[in-house]
Amino acid sequence: MTEAPARPPGPRRRGALAVLLMAAFMGILDVLIVNVAAPSIQRDLHASFDDIQAVISGYVLAYAVALTTGARLGDSYGRKRVFLLGVLGFAAFSAGCAAAPSAGVLIALRIGQGLAAALMLPQVLALIQVIFPERERARPLALYGATLGLGAVLGQIIGGALIRMDVLGLGWRSVFLVNVPIGLAVAACVPATLPKRRLAGRRPLDIPGLLLTAAAMTLLIFPLIRGSAAGWPVWVWPAFAGSALALVALWRVEGRQESAGGAPLVPPSLFRRQGFRIGLAIALVFYSGNYGLFLLLAYVFQDGLHLSPLASGIAFLPLGVGFAGASLAGHRLTARYGSRVLLVGAGTMVVGYVVLIATLLPGPASSGWLTALAMVPALLVSGAGQGIVSAPLIGVVLATVRREDAGAGSGMVLTANQLASSLGVAVLGAVFLALLGADPQDTAARPDERGFTAALMGCSWLLLALAVGVGLLARRLPRGDQARPASR
Repeated sequence: MTEAPARPPGPRRRGALAVLLMAAFMGILDVLIVNVAAPSIQRDLHASFDDIQAVISGYVLAYAVALTTGARLGDSYGRKRVFLLGVLGFAAFSAGCAAAPSAGVLIALRIGQGLAAALMLPQVLALIQVIFPERERARPLALYGATLGLGAVLGQIIGGALIRMDVLGLGWRSVFLVNVPIGLAVAACVPATLPKRRLAGRRPLDIPGLLLTAAAMTLLIFPLIRGSAAGWPVWVWPAFAGSALALVALWRVEGRQESAGGAPLVPPSLFRRQGFRIGLAIALVFYSGNYGLFLLLAYVFQDGLHLSPLASGIAFLPLGVGFAGASLAGHRLTARYGSRVLLVGAGTMVVGYVVLIATLLPGPASSGWLTALAMVPALLVSGAGQGIVSAPLIGVVLATVRREDAGAGSGMVLTANQLASSLGVAVLGAVFLALLGADPQDTAARPDERGFTAALMGCSWLLLALAVGVGLLARRLPRGDQARPASR
């Protein structure tokens, strides 16, 4: 499918960018705002810790499974149409989450949210590429990165404030309802701002690739989420084996389809490029730590240090501010230094986690607020490192593939992003639970503040190892102009 190259005039482009960035903001806000609400959700719905992991990971997993298919649907049926459908679906599922009567229903609706996000969010970057000419894309892409950082900052504060105010007695349910007016406003602006494209043809969906990808990811993530809380029962090992078999089958099916001139969901030829393989590994390692860290901090701040949800959101500010500020600087640094900027970001994260470990080593201070304040420098530095890596990562990776493969490569990197996020929540959550020795909200065996900070310090060693891994992998990326992200 091809689209007409005509672009809307300048003022309309700015309106379109505002609509697209609002949708991106809503997507990142929904992921992070739930972390602040997680303890309240667990108490109100009488859920277990692994249920809360599933609430968070279910959204991410569904998004990861359907992401590339959502991008393909935009190619086939029009990005404006698919974007609008995703926005409306996201708002509807958000309203459903706000009314969920049980943890099981909430998990199912979060999966629906993830599927809607898979329709909505892939179109954002694609439409920026279509709407803005090559010479004007740098600023919209920089604003896109800054929007993600702003969502990371405001998600914690908005979530905490909504729970604290307890609007209409809704409690945690208001953190999902906040998406409804945003989604409806975005949908109302779509007809007047986003350009309509003439479709020149439709590419068939890769149904075998979609099913095998879904099977492989589900059989990998579900046992990680449920298996840790259940003491790793026997059934998890056949599930892991099934995931491996599904990946092997996916490789063979997609290889045959690509050899026959088809349009596979996962083109195997991309993996023959060393730079792409390394870049994908960086995305997996890097994003595994991000969402897991946000979940752990929410429980440490609220259940360990006894901060209110609003105070917990404010305590997240250093991490989010560091991320947002470094995201803007990271784009400019990448234009000058290419993939070497990832080494700077990884090194900054290492420093941040070392400072965090040193801060937690003596144990908690005399009050929760003093402990949170002591963590500010570590969170600010580690957040800055995350922003330096996150902003240019996709561009750096895509610079290692052929221009004609950029679409498929972008979808695969974004899929790796979401898969890694789900893995991070599962693995870091399991390690945190093991170090804590009890469910964070188990009233019969509730750990004290020292137990929470000790568990976070133990997980910080794992985060430190992941940051070192990012740096070691970044050293193997191509150097020179070919490693710098080209405008497309």
